[in-house]
Amino acid sequence: MDRDSLGLVRSGDYLTVFIPATESALVFRVKSRVNEGREVFNYGPLPITAGTSLPTYEGTSTTVPADGVLPARSYVRDGISFTSITGMENVYTKSDIWYLGEDDRDRLFHVKMYVYPPIIRTDVQIPSKVTQGRFQRERVITGVDSELGFNRGFIEVIHLPMVDYGYRFGNDTNLNLKTFVKFVYGEYLIEIPRNADLIFDIVTRKAPSYWITLPVAYIDTKIADSLVRVYGFPRDSLGFKVYRADERSNAVKEYTYILKQLKV
Repeated sequence: MDRDSLGLVRSGDYLTVFIPATESALVFRVKSRVNEGREVFNYGPLPITAGTSLPTYEGTSTTVPADGVLPARSYVRDGISFTSITGMENVYTKSDIWYLGEDDRDRLFHVKMYVYPPIIRTDVQIPSKVTQGRFQRERVITGVDSELGFNRGFIEVIHLPMVDYGYRFGNDTNLNLKTFVKFVYGEYLIEIPRNADLIFDIVTRKAPSYWITLPVAYIDTKIADSLVRVYGFPRDSLGFKVYRADERSNAVKEYTYILKQLKV
C-alpha cells in the first residue's frame, strides 16, 4: 500500500486494523484526512509531574525530580494518557487528547509517537491498566517492566472510539532522562466498505490496504463495547474474521451478515 512521506494512509485508500485476540480485522476506507498538511504535533515532555512516585527495576521506588523527567531505572506501571495543552481546551476530555466518543464513529486517530531520547522503553495498554503483552500463550506478561515485549522510542497505534489507552515508559539506564514527545498523526474520516468480496480480498491481502496490528491479546469489555456500540459489530463477530484464501464463499456469507448490522 502506497503511503505518504509520513507513513500515513492517503485519502481514498484502505486501512486494516488486525486484532490478534479475535483473529479478525477492521477494514476502513479513509475518505479524507482532516489535518492534511498539519500532521506533526510537538507535544513536549512526557506528562509525568515532579514528586510522582515510580517503581524501579530493582523492586524499590523513586521520585520524579522534575516535570517530564524519567528517573534512572524507573518505569511507569499504569499507563498514562496525554493531557490537553494550551489551545486544546475543547477536546472531548482534557485527560486524553486522543479519546473519541461513541458518536465519533466516522473518524479514527492514526498515531505515530516518537519519544526522545529514543532509548526509552515504550508500550501501550488497551484499555488503560490492561497490559496486553503476552509470551508463550499467556504464560508470561510482557512490557516495559519486563525484559521483552516493548518498543524503544516509538509506537504506532490506531485509537478506537470509547477506549482509553494507557502509554507506559521505562528508563533502564542509570541516568535521569529529560523527555520529549513528538506525534505524527492522521485524523481520518472513515467508512467501512459495504462490499463483502472487497473486504475478503483486503483481509486475504489480494487488494491493497495499510495494515496495523493492534497490540490486543485479550478482549476487554471496553474494546468489545467499542466495536459493538460504535460500529455495530455483533458480539459474536467483533470484526471480519481472517479466512483462508480458499474460503471465500463462507467468508462472504458471514461478512454480508455483518455488514447489515453496521452503523458506519
